This record gives sequence, structure tokens and C-alpha cells, in this order.
Amino acid sequence: MSKPPQPAQPELPYHPDLGDRIVQDDGQYLLVSLAGVPGSKARGLLLRRGPFSPKAPYGLECLGHHLLLADGHWYASRVVGGDGEHAGRCTTGIFLTELDALVSLWASRRSPGLALMV
Repeated sequence: MSKPPQPAQPELPYHPDLGDRIVQDDGQYLLVSLAGVPGSKARGLLLRRGPFSPKAPYGLECLGHHLLLADGHWYASRVVGGDGEHAGRCTTGIFLTELDALVSLWASRRSPGLALMV
């Protein structure tokens, strides 16, 4: 007995070209700069590659972001996700420099929280 046919996935009209916006890429995780992107409040995103799904229509799941605060400090936020003990939790940090926020986001890609905070 065969399975009923699955409905075709809708063709997405646009696929993001991250090109020169990729800051770091280890094959599974991406750190992407959004500097200069019109309408973007965040300056960068931590993304994880995965299967195409309603949650990740381009096969990229957003796990975190960083942005510049009015006082000149940098804010980074990381969604822990997964099905484990930390599922759905969010960790945040305030950093002196953008580089500190980026390094913390990148270091957190395989752990449930952000690294050093101010």
C-alpha cells in the first residue's frame, strides 16, 4: 500500500543571498552581518542550517542577534532552543564592543548561553 502523495512545497520567490555578509561559517552555523541593511534593527544574526520547514523556510534558523544600544554598548541575545532542559530559554549579554558581542554569539553556538558579559 503506497502513501498518499505529499503536497508540494510552495516555491519561495526569494532566497537570501548572504554572500559577503557572512562573518563566520563552520558549515552548520553562520554569523551574518546586517550592517547597512535598510529596516534592520539588528546588526548581525547567528543562524543554523537545517532542513527546510515552516520554521526555517530557507533552511536557516535564527538563534541569536546583536545590536547597538543608545548608550554605545552592544546587546546580544541567544535563543537556546532544542528539546532539552534549556528549550525555549533566552540568554542575553551587554558588551563594550561589537567584536565582544560577535565573539560571544559565535562561541555560544554549541552551548546554551552567552559567554563573557560586561
